[in-house]
Order: sequence, then C-alpha cells, then structure tokens
Amino acid sequence: MKKRSAWILTLFLLVANAQAQQTITSGVLVPENATSLEIRSVFDPLPPSGYAPLRIIASNSSEADSRWDFAFHSKVDHFRMENSHRSRFQMLVPARGTQSASYLVPLVVNYGGSSSWSENHQLLIAVDATGVGHRDFHKYGQRSDDFPAIAISKRLAEVNHTRLKDEVEQRAKSSGARGGLAKIFGSEFNPHDLPEDWRGLSGFDVLMISDAEWQSIKSGQRLAILQWARLGGQIDFYAISPTTAKALGLPVDNAGKLSLGEVHFRTWDGKNLDAETVVGRLWGRAKRVKALTNDYTGQTGVAPAKKPDWAVLDSLGLRRFASWQVIVFLVIFGILVGPANLFLLAPTGKRHRLFVTTPLLSIGASVIMLIIILFQDGIGGLGSRFVLINLEPEEAAAYVTQEQASRTGVLFGAGFEMKQPVLIEPLALPDSPWVKLKNTMTSQGVTLSQDDRLRSGNYFQSRAEQGQILRAVVPTRARLEVKPAASTGAAPQLISALGFTLSELFYIDAEGGVWHGDKTLASGQQVPLQKSDEPTLRKTWKAFVSLSQGQNRRCFEAPGLGQLPKNSFFGRVSEAPEMTLQTLPSIRWNSDIIAVFGRVTTP
Repeated sequence: MKKRSAWILTLFLLVANAQAQQTITSGVLVPENATSLEIRSVFDPLPPSGYAPLRIIASNSSEADSRWDFAFHSKVDHFRMENSHRSRFQMLVPARGTQSASYLVPLVVNYGGSSSWSENHQLLIAVDATGVGHRDFHKYGQRSDDFPAIAISKRLAEVNHTRLKDEVEQRAKSSGARGGLAKIFGSEFNPHDLPEDWRGLSGFDVLMISDAEWQSIKSGQRLAILQWARLGGQIDFYAISPTTAKALGLPVDNAGKLSLGEVHFRTWDGKNLDAETVVGRLWGRAKRVKALTNDYTGQTGVAPAKKPDWAVLDSLGLRRFASWQVIVFLVIFGILVGPANLFLLAPTGKRHRLFVTTPLLSIGASVIMLIIILFQDGIGGLGSRFVLINLEPEEAAAYVTQEQASRTGVLFGAGFEMKQPVLIEPLALPDSPWVKLKNTMTSQGVTLSQDDRLRSGNYFQSRAEQGQILRAVVPTRARLEVKPAASTGAAPQLISALGFTLSELFYIDAEGGVWHGDKTLASGQQVPLQKSDEPTLRKTWKAFVSLSQGQNRRCFEAPGLGQLPKNSFFGRVSEAPEMTLQTLPSIRWNSDIIAVFGRVTTP
C-alpha cells in the first residue's frame, strides 16, 4: 500500500444502532448513514515545536445542529517532569450537513530534557459532540531535537525518505552521540494540504519542495511559506533543470536572502536524492528548538554553561535572593509558635488555647509575609524588549520578531490576550534563584494553555524571571517613500508614512550608495540625508543585533552586514505601539530596543 504523507484519525458513529468504531487508518469507507469525524495531520511526524496544522471534517447525520468541542493536549514527559500545552477549539455542524475546518494546535517544547535523546511526544485529543458524547484519542510520536526539523514534500520523499533516515542514523552512530539518534528525517507532507497560515510551518527549520509542487499549490499557501521564510525559515527548491527566483515568483535578493530567511535552489533527476549530500548539508544547521532551550542559557552542549551576554535580560539588573530574611522570619515564627505560644499564650492548665493561638499566629505570620513581599517586590513586574520589524510594502505586512525578558513581583493574574495571530514561546534562561524555566533537570515544566486569543499558564509567574520570543505578521500600510533626486549626486528625499518616529536612518539608494540621517523623522515628514558609507552602516547594524542572542542573532546579522538590498532602509525607533506585541498588561516595559528595515517605495 502506498504510504500517505500524514496520519488520519477517523471516528464513525453509526446513528442507527449507536455503535462506535475507532480506527487510525489510511483510508476507510464512510458508512452512508453515520455521524463521522476525521482528523487529518498535514505533517507526519509532528515537528518538535510551533504549531501542528490539523484538518477536521465532521459529518452530522442527525436532524438537529450539532456542536463539536475539541480539547488538545500536547505533552512531553522527561523523567518526573512534564511539559504540556493545551488548546481548545469548537466546530458547529448543521443538521444533515458536513463541515470542515483547519486548526493550528500548539505543540509543547521539550524543556529541561537531554539534547541527545529522542523524546516521545503525546497528542491527546478529547472530543465532545452533541448527541455523541465524549471520546478520547491518543497519538504518539517520536521527535528528535538533535537534527533540524525538516518538512519534506511528498514527491521528494516518495522513494528517498527511507534512505535519508538511514543516513541520519548512520551519521549519528559515527559521531558517537550519546543515546544515538532516532531514524528521523523530516516530516512528510502533501503540498496541496499545506496551511495558508505561516504558523502552520513555524515548527520547522527547513522546507524541501520541488519546483513543480510549488507551482501547483494555491497562492495563499505560497504566501504562507514566504511569510514563514521571512521570519527565519529556509526553503530548499529542487528542480530537474536549473531555475531562478524570478521563474518561481520569489522576491529574493542576489545573496539568496528572504528577509531573515534563506532560499536555496538544488537540482535533482526528478526521482532520486543523494542522501549523503542532502543530510550532510543539513547536519550542522542551527535548530530553532535549540534557540528556545539552549541559546539564552549559555549552554552549548560541550563546555560548561556560562551566562550569555543577552542585553535584554542584563538590563533588568541583578536581583539577589535575600535568604537571610527567610531565615530570620522562620526563627522568629518558630519562637512565637513554639516556646512563646506554649508557655505564655497557652500555659499549663490552659493548653486548650493552642487550638486558637496556633492558627492565629500562622495566619498573622502569613499576612506579615505577604505584606513584606508586596513591599519588597511590588505588584506586576518590569521588563525589557528587543524588537526587529521588517516592512514589506508590496505585501502590506510587517514581520515582527520580538525577544523579551521580565521580572515579576506579585501577580494577581497571569493570563493575557493577544490582539493578532502570533507565535509566542517561552525561553529557558540561565540558572538563578528567580528563574524557573531552565534547561536542567531542576527546571519547572511549562504548563501552557491557548483558547483562541487567550494565553494562560506559566508564561508569567509571581516572583520570577522569564523570557519569551514572539513572532507575528502584522498587516500594515506603513512605508518609507523616496523622491527622485533633483540632480545627479544630490541627496535623496525620504518621506515617512510609517505611523511612528524614526530616531536614526540609513538608506541604500538604487545605485548601492549609503545615506544617513541623524534627525528624527516623524510620519508625514521628510529628513535631510548626508552621504555615508557601508562600514558605518555595518558597524551600526552590528551594534544593534549584538543585543540579541544565539540563532536569532545569527539570522539578524545577515541582512545588515553589507547585504541590505538596494532601495532599502534601516532605522532606529524609540516606540512603535502598533507593531510591538503586547502580552501581560501588568508588566511595565521600561526598555524597548526597536529597529525597522525594509524596502523603500516611490510615491
């Protein structure tokens, strides 16, 4: 039987006799008079992070409208620690009708686990439907964090997937990796099933697809792939004869860059891939899941961990754990609840008072402790954010990558609402008394939840330091416009339609010349520019991206090191409210480091 590119879970509920059958299968004939449910995964296996796009088709054979409630639970167990991410969705199906929809199910990352082992991932699905009742399903899969997460198309995988898996296993054995590496090379997909939301690809490092498959998919699917690449993804196109970005309709510059991502063109014979070459190219590639679990902790997997030079976290300052206060408090409380209580408040002959004095002392001590904590730590918290905004006027979109770190006092609520579709992922931080999410065996597991735009769980916790990275595509008509120079060699004129104020600006003209403006440029205004040079631009950009860390920093570096395309700009911003991604309202973001770059248009 020919292998499908995704797993399918199908539930049949025969209304006539109330008998139910459950099966995971590649294809089953649906009974004619049945209420049925099919859940199809686009990728098999699921990626180790990001979102899993699922296609759900529900058929209602009853005479009344039905409601289907889905609860997904992504879970990874590591020894006695569990990481989990829950989400909920709802589907309404009309009487005697069929409804289909695509959902993005958030997947949990394996925090605090060994980097050399393949982890078992569980996707638990609970279904409640009108007239059907409750059903539970389980999908188990093995995921590896040691090899990049690859999405490989059906045509490329058809006769090559097994050889690619064997090559990964062979290289793992040759490298002497502890515990070995599972035979995992990528997640197979049918291009026609690809999502039209970039977040459906967010768990992958590389997407491999043939040029013919690319041209056969819908424009919305191609746009989603381009958006994912602009936020740091890599696309590998395979063509029988050499092709170009222009032939495939890709807005790629001469260096093969697509904003923060990359595009590569490979040739093949239309059937066979050289497994050794393909795996060799990908073997040492940076992995996005490691950016979440390692890059911000100082752990490299080789040398002992050291504190990373992450300016966002450093800006919060050093907060010491005053253990002496706890000791003094416990000693005083011990004296009060012990000897003082026993001999002064409830002496011999009045021991029954202990039933009153002991609870009162405990309550009083708790109230005093709470007052001390509120006085020392305050309510809410403070934080710092690093934001890079890539404007693409032709796509009417801003591609936002945001790193943030915060330190909290007492929180009376940790849930928040995101205004736009966004991928938000916690970061493991260096070990300290205030950090709870680490990449060590003493880490606290993440417990996250998503319900439409609402986020909850331990993204933020009281009296803790935490970090997150956020990515989003924000619709906008913001742009910089350039007027033709009055004469040859004259300074160009730039007019802002950004909606926020630039504090510094570099412009690369149509000839590759670099211009600089050090005056503020507000929306609707223009700024005088002076001739500059590439080394100055390179130095300024490098100083900015050095405030980031790890894989993110490496992605940021490429567009600025003398490779910004012609007719583009780079600027510093003091604030950009419409494009800064807001999370917990009680956090006071005292330091925002923001930059914007992108194409310049003509009026």
